[in-house]
Formats: sequence, structure tokens, C-alpha cells
Amino acid sequence: MSMNAYVVPLVLAISSLPAFIAAAMIGRSGRAGRQDNVRDDTPALARLMLLVGVAILAGAAGLLWAGDNETRRLVVIVAMVLAVNGLGLVLIFSLGRKRNRRP
Repeated sequence: MSMNAYVVPLVLAISSLPAFIAAAMIGRSGRAGRQDNVRDDTPALARLMLLVGVAILAGAAGLLWAGDNETRRLVVIVAMVLAVNGLGLVLIFSLGRKRNRRP
């Protein structure tokens, strides 16, 4: 495998960093508003963003595993697109549900 085969997985892995940063910021702001500062009580939005980052990292690892095999690459890309977009839909619906609960 040539060095060029590592470029796309590396770029994909680096592009997962904003999801992890957003999860950390959301988690910190969610805990800062509470008096007890319980560490295990991470907001659902932060957990979802963390899962998006993990899904993107798993996609990068999958592309690295797939190498030059077109079929494997296609399977990894489809799985990653479904995972990230599915988590995005869960994120949007959870935000919409939270918005409807407010008086």
C-alpha cells in the first residue's frame, strides 16, 4: 500500500475532531449549570456528538482496512454515511423533542 492510501483515512480521522470538541464543550456547559457536578451525568447531546466522532473514526479505520479493495471501500463508506446521518437524525429529533417540552 502506497503512502497516498493513508491520506484519505488521515483526513477523515482529523475531521472527526470537531465532533469531539463539540461533545466536550456541550458536556462541560451541561455540567456547569448543575450544582452537584456529577461526572456521569453527561447530557444526551454530548453523548450523541461523541458517538458521531466515534463513527467517523471507525470509518477512517475501515477505509484504512479496506485499502485498494473497491468493494470493501464501498461497504465502509455506506456504513459510515448511514451511521453518521442516523446519529444526526437522532440528534435533530432529540433537540426537537426537547424544544417541544418547554412551556
